[in-house]
Amino acid sequence: MRVAFWIGLVLAGAALNVPAGNGRWLTQMIAEREHSVQPKPIAQPNKKRPKFFNSHGVILFYGSLCPHCRQFAPIVKRWAEQIGAEVLPLSFDNQSLPEFPHFLPATTEWVNAAFQGSPINYPAVFIMNAKEKILYPVGFGSMSEEELHARMDAVIAKINEYEHKEIE
Repeated sequence: MRVAFWIGLVLAGAALNVPAGNGRWLTQMIAEREHSVQPKPIAQPNKKRPKFFNSHGVILFYGSLCPHCRQFAPIVKRWAEQIGAEVLPLSFDNQSLPEFPHFLPATTEWVNAAFQGSPINYPAVFIMNAKEKILYPVGFGSMSEEELHARMDAVIAKINEYEHKEIE
């Protein structure tokens, strides 16, 4: 009986000492099982966006241990750098991601403003009009860079149409 206990204890200790690789093994496993598309950089960003992003910003809600968030964060960062948009990362678990070492906590005010009583899904991307403090949803869940680019194009066109109607 004592021998079985000690063998179990040794095996448990060995299993706990195996490095997890910061959770990347899980992200890789999910990517393989879901046959994720490898992101391809967008060659020529739309030239109209930098002016748009003088008054608007991108908000990313995430959880640092969420494998979809970890897969999506580099895509958002690369896209934002190409376009010249600022990203405000908001963390549900108060931890950073490698791509976004500086973050704010996803406070109740941010969550209520963004999700408005709907179920909370993440990663989630919103565009915010900083002057008017209006949030526009872009997408929920991980996306490829091409999908993010297409959604941003569509949402930005609708935002421009809506905000210019408000001015007139």
